[in-house]
Amino acid sequence: AAAAAAAAASAASAQSGGSGPEGSGRGGGERQQKLVLMLNGQPLPCGVTIFQAIRQFGSPSPTARELAAAAGGPAAGMPSLPASLSQRLWGAVYTLTYRLPMEVDELGGGGGRGSVEPAGSGRSSEGEEGVRCAVEAHVLPPGTDPLLGALGAAAPPLCAESEGAGAVLKLLWFLHRLNEHWARLYSTAEVPEAQRGAPALPPAVFPNSKLNAKLMRQLQDPLALCSRSFPSWCATLVNAYPFLFSFGTRRLFLHSTAFGLSRALQRLHAHAHEASSSSASSGAESRLESRLGRLPRQKVRISRSRLLDSAVRVMELYAAQPALLEVEYFGEVGTGLGPTLEFYALVSHDLRKAELDLWYHEEQPISDEPPAAAPDSTEAPLGGAAAERARDKHEKLVHAPCGLFPRPVAQEADGSGVPKRTIQLFTFIGRLCAKAMLDGRLVDLCFAPPFYRHLLCCELGLEDLHDLSPQLFRSLHQLQALASERSRLLRAGGKAAEVAAAVASLTLHGCPVDQLGLDFTLPGFPDFELKPGGADVDVTIDNLGEYVRLVTDGLLVGGVRAQLAAFRQGFSDVFLVSRLAPFTPSELDVLLNGARERWDKATVIELLKFDHGYTRSSAAISHLLDVIADLTDAQLASFLKFVTGSPRLPVGGLARLSPRLTIVQKKPESGVSPDAYLPSVMTCANYLKLPDYSSKEVMRERILTAINEGQGAFLLS
Repeated sequence: AAAAAAAAASAASAQSGGSGPEGSGRGGGERQQKLVLMLNGQPLPCGVTIFQAIRQFGSPSPTARELAAAAGGPAAGMPSLPASLSQRLWGAVYTLTYRLPMEVDELGGGGGRGSVEPAGSGRSSEGEEGVRCAVEAHVLPPGTDPLLGALGAAAPPLCAESEGAGAVLKLLWFLHRLNEHWARLYSTAEVPEAQRGAPALPPAVFPNSKLNAKLMRQLQDPLALCSRSFPSWCATLVNAYPFLFSFGTRRLFLHSTAFGLSRALQRLHAHAHEASSSSASSGAESRLESRLGRLPRQKVRISRSRLLDSAVRVMELYAAQPALLEVEYFGEVGTGLGPTLEFYALVSHDLRKAELDLWYHEEQPISDEPPAAAPDSTEAPLGGAAAERARDKHEKLVHAPCGLFPRPVAQEADGSGVPKRTIQLFTFIGRLCAKAMLDGRLVDLCFAPPFYRHLLCCELGLEDLHDLSPQLFRSLHQLQALASERSRLLRAGGKAAEVAAAVASLTLHGCPVDQLGLDFTLPGFPDFELKPGGADVDVTIDNLGEYVRLVTDGLLVGGVRAQLAAFRQGFSDVFLVSRLAPFTPSELDVLLNGARERWDKATVIELLKFDHGYTRSSAAISHLLDVIADLTDAQLASFLKFVTGSPRLPVGGLARLSPRLTIVQKKPESGVSPDAYLPSVMTCANYLKLPDYSSKEVMRERILTAINEGQGAFLLS
């Protein structure tokens, strides 16, 4: 079925004018249309395949019927159809008619119900720009209640066939927004600060099991996958009401619709391989799907001494290409998965260097000891030769305990004022993140939650500063409370002299506002004036509200607009950033940076493979699990980077690591003690060669030595 669908899609695409490389989605739509094809009285969009036309327009209102069936209710007045389209596809007769184009066709009236995506599309098949938000991220005025704004907004529109379920969906949307902002119903004193950002109910209560199962069946249909003819309700509900679907289902939808046909077929093959038995027939089908979804590979060789500049050039040339990127290093024999994963980790490390002036950060506490990694960072403390190399280079990374966010720069509306190098690097970071996601790799760039909210075009406010700089948030929150109290006194009215005296008595911990030494410049950035001549304008109780508003806007929007626009542009060079809309900020962090989990001994032993001298009952394996369980987060990240090339586990944790982590015995030469050897690895196969050490203490010392000293080159072991 997959082969037939692929052939039909290719033939129909060629008949409609051909298509560009996979992922272009352009087709021949720019040619002048000479005839309009019709099916059941419905004009067909130019470039649609025959299978797509039958799937979308071959029967009346399939979407409403399918939605009703998915919800478990009757579809009143709708004729029943066979359960599977593929069962009746070759048995029915579909009559196509044609006519000359009319003016309504030229005006775009031939869309019909649902959205039809041209076969082979991976990037821009829906006519959306994808680089700019429909409503750009903006800052709410201070004092604005985000709950009222969220509940007052209109619910996302539905396709015409979904109107029967519209009332229920809008109610669920309303309850979901209320669940996110419930804390605004209470005063600050009634809700602990730690709970104010958390939802009232866990997100797991909202997904609908029947809709999840129905969407999964659609995504596993080879015919629909190859022809890109999913029912319109799939995209509508996933994008407008993502909370109805689990994270795994939405991630599968992203892989199936945004990453191109070859990757979608590979994903389908991998899913079928996991779920099916090893029978002869299933093996033949798997080999067929594997051949259909085989990806070309693009190998590049770069220099470690010029890593960042080489990476920028590589992404300029190959990020938008459909080929799977593989990286090698000059002077090293390593090739394949391990060096490629390390490439993304090393580039992520270099992008966090303070000398680049890319990120908003705090001053790091001065200490003679090597700095410890931030809680949200995977950067391990360096030791041994690695520490010496870092000191020799005077390497200093930004200290951003809340995550990475662009450093604000005074700029005009068109972005002028931002250094060209900064724009170039943020464009590169966008390409790097998108290419890593496309190829199933991981970066090590823990962005702050407001960064992800920018990508999702969310409303931002003073509360978002808590996720960027808690100390600055607390200060501005106190100042805003004074500004709000001033506004309340003015609204209350009364004698002018009494009101003026009451306003003048407002102080911050006994200090009048005009004696705080504040002016209209961004805190920490004296060259960033919040308004013309701001450095010469003192902050008083009368303009305090304006000051808080301008500081919030400058940090979250005004000072980072060009940098984030460059990131979005670079990301959309690979695939549309708007495809990330169904995910939350925390889910985007998992997609980009992978999972973070502690390794529990009882769980880990079930996920490892033992071979060549070791079994799960070997004493060395027990010692290894004890050593791993005692590692700190930073040490565990270094261990993962040593074994796999990446400091993070893939989405799904250790259970989803492929190939499976294998532990084998490294046997010493005759007459040499195992304690004299360090462990070695084959990163491409996730293969750890571990000597049978005499004790757990010796094993721990050797492992820590290996992960600190043995990184930085792929050589023969």
